[in-house]
This record gives sequence, structure tokens and C-alpha cells, in this order.
Amino acid sequence: MKYLINISLLLLMPYVGIAQDHTTTTVEGYVYESNNRGYLSNVKITVLNDDNQGVEATTETDNEGYFKVNLAHVHSSFTVKAEHKLFFSKNMSAEFSTKGKTESSFVKFELERRPGYIFDVTLAESNKDNRAVSVDAIQGAKIEIYNNTNAEESLVIDSLHSPNFNFTFEQGNHYTVMVRKKGYLTKRMEAFINIDGCILCFEGVSNVTDVMTQGNELGTFLANIEMDKIAVNTTFELKNIYYDYDESYIRQDASVELDKVVAVLKDNPGISVELGSHTDSRGKDAYNMTLSQARAAAAVRYLVDQGIDTDKLSSRGYGETQLVNACYNGQTCSEEAHQQNRRTQLKITGIEKVNPLDNKSLKQIIEEDVILKSLDNTQIQVQPGDVLPEEIQKDIDRLRGKN
Repeated sequence: MKYLINISLLLLMPYVGIAQDHTTTTVEGYVYESNNRGYLSNVKITVLNDDNQGVEATTETDNEGYFKVNLAHVHSSFTVKAEHKLFFSKNMSAEFSTKGKTESSFVKFELERRPGYIFDVTLAESNKDNRAVSVDAIQGAKIEIYNNTNAEESLVIDSLHSPNFNFTFEQGNHYTVMVRKKGYLTKRMEAFINIDGCILCFEGVSNVTDVMTQGNELGTFLANIEMDKIAVNTTFELKNIYYDYDESYIRQDASVELDKVVAVLKDNPGISVELGSHTDSRGKDAYNMTLSQARAAAAVRYLVDQGIDTDKLSSRGYGETQLVNACYNGQTCSEEAHQQNRRTQLKITGIEKVNPLDNKSLKQIIEEDVILKSLDNTQIQVQPGDVLPEEIQKDIDRLRGKN
């Protein structure tokens, strides 16, 4: 007996001996910080097959701390792992009964933060004249954080959409924070986290409120970073730039403050400034004018010695023409009151249209600084026609922008 078989029907029939199972499995859930401190984004989620520990799927939590994955293979149980560098990792089991039907599992992760400190920042325009007046918040700033210990970028935000940002400092690291905004002086800050016995040493920020846990392993630091507007004739008081009576040399305490001015001018090479010096009222007016000019010139020489371009600097003596208190000629005042008048101020006298550092990242700026310091400490004798050592030539080429 012969049978006629329709080949087209065979092609539509399931192949005998192969089980067809289209069961799907979904794993979803949330990740949040312990003590109800909020949902966590960018947490890496990994789903592992308990039978062989193979990776079934990976994803990350969204801004609301939520994640969801669909699994292509069906097993009775899985392990879900949540990982984030600032938190201790955690594993949770996801059990299923998956025979012949679609199943899902919901998991919630509560992650404990590793030792470190949250740096919570608000940017605002400075108001030195009247602290009681509210200041404008600053948006659109460029934020960069560089880890000097690991020599790597930790955070880059080209344009901050709000006046606030936060970042977690990890223990045992030195960070540089730079904030840039067109029309404002660039702000650079240094943070030393649990280095040489310093829990948190922060240079460049004065308004900081800290909330620390017992043992100082965790903490939150609230900081108001004030940005100074750049405008011609804007004047900044240089704190503690004082001089001894009838002297023009730079005192040791003044050099510490002038070093801060060096840092500001290096981060803002697009401005020119005047250093203006003032005396107290004692002595003859003409002599005080000469003395103040000598003091301003001494401050400029100090900045030039620290690498500031002399073309960006000028000096001017004001003598006793701009006293800050009532210690006029013939008045009896304490030495402390007179010293308040022996001061130095910084005034912006010019602004370039293009800041030379605008196209350089904080990483590039720091790397170039490291090269310059290494070259300063390198002394070699080079005769006419000699070839520089290869490593030194490479450093010079990098500074010149060559590949």
C-alpha cells in the first residue's frame, strides 16, 4: 500500500522528539539605600543560573531604582546580584515554578553604603558686599572631579542643568574638583579623604556643614560654592596680606595667601589683574605712597616667581588714600586697627575674549602641571646640536600639543 504525504504539512508540524517550550521568566525589582535614603540608579544587576552559575542576563537600575529583565532560558531558581562601587554588593534568590507556564519574580535590594563621604553642593553667585541679600543660583556650570590618587576622571558634567550636584568621595583618595562657568572665575578645590589622619581636608571651600556617623566612616557634607563674576574693575580683598610697619617685604603668612592667588590666576589665565597696596595713616603722605608702591611691586614679583605671566600683572600703590577705618592722621588706634589698613587688593583690569583653558579638560590641566613640575626638577646639560633625552622630549611635545 502506498501513502501520499503532503510535504508542506510536514514542514508545518513540530519536529518529533524536540520539546517546544516557549515559557518566559521575568525578574524585576527595586534597589534602594539602607535607612530609607532613596532609590539607587546605575546599579548593575546580574541574574545567575543556580544550576551552573552562568550569567543569564544583565541590566542597570534606572533613575527610580527600578530594573526588569526577561530570561531566555527556564530554570527552577536564579540568583540576582546587585553591584555598585559605592555600596556593598548583595545577592538574593529568585525562586520559580516554571513548568509549562510564564512566571515572574519580584525582588527588593537594600544596599549598605561603603565607607565614604557624600559631597552635596549648591552653586551660587557670591555676594561679598551684603551677606543678608539672597544670591542667584548658578546653572549650566561645567563640573569635573579628578582622582589624583588613581590618576583618573571620576566625574564630568559638561553643563549642570541645576545648581546642585553630589558626588561620593571614597576613603584614601585625593580629589580635585573644578567648577567652570562662562562669566565667572573658575573655582578649583582639593579634597583629601582619610589621608595622613585627615578625615576630610577640603581646600577652597569655606561654607561646609558636615553630618558624620559614629566612627566617621560615613558622612554627608553640604557645601555652598560661591562663584565670583568676572568684570573689569571688580576688586577682591586678599585676606592676611599684611606687612610689618615701614616694610615692603613679603611676610611668611602673606606668602601662604599669595600662593592661593597664584592658583586662581593659573586657573583663570584669561584675566589681567592689578595688585594694589595700601598703608596705614602713620608717616608722611608722600612717603606712604612710595611705600605702598614698593609693597605692591613686591607682591607682583612674588607672583612672577611662582610662574604667573608678567604681562598679566600690574602694581599700584594707594598710600593712605583709602583707609578702611577711622584711623586717620592724628587719631590714636591700636596696632591691630592700623594693620587692617596695611592691605593688598586684587582688581581685574582686563578680560580676554577666549580663555586659553576652555578647550582643556581638568585631566589635561593636571597632567600638564605634573609634567611641568617634573621638568622643573630636572637639570640636564645640553650642548648646541645635542638631542634631548627621549622622555623629556615627549613631555615637551605633549605640552606643545603634539602627538
